[in-house]
Amino acid sequence: MNLLTSPTPTITPWDKLPVAVWKRGLIVAAVSAVALFSALMVWGGFPWAVCLGWALAVFVLIPLRLRLGEKAALWLGRLCFVLYPFAGFCTVEFLSGLDPFATLSPLYLALNLAFYYLIALLLYLITGRTKLSAGISLGLFWFIGLANCYVYTFRGRAIVPGDLLTLGTAANVAGNYDFTPSAPQVLSALLCLVLVLALAVLPRQKGRAQLRLRSALPVGAAALAFLIGFFATPLLSAKGIQPSGWDTRTDGFALHFALCIYYSSADKPQGYSQQALDAIVDSLPDSQSAIGDGTADTEPVNVIVIMNESFSDLSVLGVETNRDPLSFYHSLTENTIKGYAYSSVFGGTTANSEYEFLTGHTMAFLPPGTVPYQMYVEPGADSLVGQMDDLGYTTIAMHPFYASGWNRPTVYADFGFDQVLFYDSYQNASWIRAFISDQSNYENIVRLCEEKEEGEKLFFFNVTMQNHGSYDQEWVNLPREVWLTGELEGLYPTVDQFLSLMYQSDLALEYLVNYFSQSEEPTVILLFGDHQPQVYGTFYEDVLGTDLDAETAQRKQAVPFLLWANYDIPEADGMELSINYLSSLLTECAGIPQTSYQRFLAALWAEVPVVNAVGFLDGDGTWSYDATQLSQDAQQGLASYEMLQYNALFESPRSRLEDFFSRPST
Repeated sequence: MNLLTSPTPTITPWDKLPVAVWKRGLIVAAVSAVALFSALMVWGGFPWAVCLGWALAVFVLIPLRLRLGEKAALWLGRLCFVLYPFAGFCTVEFLSGLDPFATLSPLYLALNLAFYYLIALLLYLITGRTKLSAGISLGLFWFIGLANCYVYTFRGRAIVPGDLLTLGTAANVAGNYDFTPSAPQVLSALLCLVLVLALAVLPRQKGRAQLRLRSALPVGAAALAFLIGFFATPLLSAKGIQPSGWDTRTDGFALHFALCIYYSSADKPQGYSQQALDAIVDSLPDSQSAIGDGTADTEPVNVIVIMNESFSDLSVLGVETNRDPLSFYHSLTENTIKGYAYSSVFGGTTANSEYEFLTGHTMAFLPPGTVPYQMYVEPGADSLVGQMDDLGYTTIAMHPFYASGWNRPTVYADFGFDQVLFYDSYQNASWIRAFISDQSNYENIVRLCEEKEEGEKLFFFNVTMQNHGSYDQEWVNLPREVWLTGELEGLYPTVDQFLSLMYQSDLALEYLVNYFSQSEEPTVILLFGDHQPQVYGTFYEDVLGTDLDAETAQRKQAVPFLLWANYDIPEADGMELSINYLSSLLTECAGIPQTSYQRFLAALWAEVPVVNAVGFLDGDGTWSYDATQLSQDAQQGLASYEMLQYNALFESPRSRLEDFFSRPST
């Protein structure tokens, strides 16, 4: 007997299975499973069977390892590389609340998936490993889907490229929103966790894969051809593929984001030329009244413009409340013009409403998803600010929040404001919830008027903050005054909080009007909302429905406006216009000399009363998403408008119309 001979190992049936167990991982698996089960039961609110199922999946996958041949492992890794981007696509759309297979056409599905696979392919080129690139891509897509879910919840739209330039603004207000994960978010995270753990079960790849030209070249050529065809050719516009302006989810996230990039550069309007511009200028009427039979004879000493955060009259949606939250606003008739202005934005992107008002330009002619404050404002840009400065007014911008939002310090400097006052410049501030109240905001306007030099003319542009979302905050200094009634009573507490905020805004407006009604200085006040609020839940879908026609869709864009003076001006109620026309209306009715551009806008208002990013209102009362459905006169007016705006924004200073957009006409 050879004493040095090793005993023959015993082979059990388990050893013949293509699986192995990482024994040390059993402890990790047990602890992880128990922790996950406990967390889901206590915090997630899921049935115990669901919690147990996820916990068991984690317990099984952590220690499990497959024993496969090299070829089988290679093909299984490739299969994961094919399946995981598809899973990422489904996760992103699932988190946005969209069923892509019921909503998206086959073309839109293919275009969306192409971007997911391009990202996965790029990660594979970087890592050289199919499993690793599949796992990283899935995690990346889940994170994008989560971010998009929060943006849609808080702002009512998907992430757009311009959001990447406004991360500072988002950080400023992030503390006022509730980021508690929802059930779909938790479930999607669990699914991604299980899929990533499943990758760990597969045999580990040894080293980077070597690229083979015969397979890499066709794939690379196809990817390059797709990108060139998508971004560098007119194919998309020729096929009418454009980003949705009403519900940004209906394109699919990746396609919508890519379309916003594609349309981010503005092309010259059809027929644009110097001769066409000269013809527009030559045809401009000497004067054009947008209201009544003329303007005021008195020049105001104080011009106060208030863009009130989320200021809205939800009665346009057909809802009932226990009391009118805007009773004072509705009571004003003397020396008052009021009605509805139609915003290009909803639930956020306040800066675009600011831009439309101050410049007279419209988002309808700018690429979807862009923020002009981040892209199109340059030093000395023409605006109402420069116009008022030329007329001898001290120009003051006020915003009772942080200066970092929407690039305002730079933009306000480019527009030429003499003074810019942010959060830390407000005196004796009072608060409602987490923001300086409208009452306190208006008291600071009054203070500045009282502290000015005798005879000094002031122009205020004030963007308020009291009514900013979210609307599930603590009711700090906010009495419960107004709520929904009827069938909606008790269903939407966030709407009820918003309605009570409107009640406080109305009280503050009453204070401001009463103060200046006693002032001997001629004063005009223009107040309007920047957009309607984005409230949690399905409020707007329940009230308005889905698949809306153009007229119904615009009810979501309507915000009240008020033009009041303590001297005689024309009076009107029920006026409809878009925000880009408001500065023209203000200057005309307040007796302020207008620019040629404002006279053009006053004339255009008669043909196309509403022009915004959602659609148009023809002079005969017809609403449309598409300008080609309007009358010929309306289409011609819009074509001229687009040429003028292009000239103002995208031409060199030498090629712009001289003294047309800023200098007051004489």
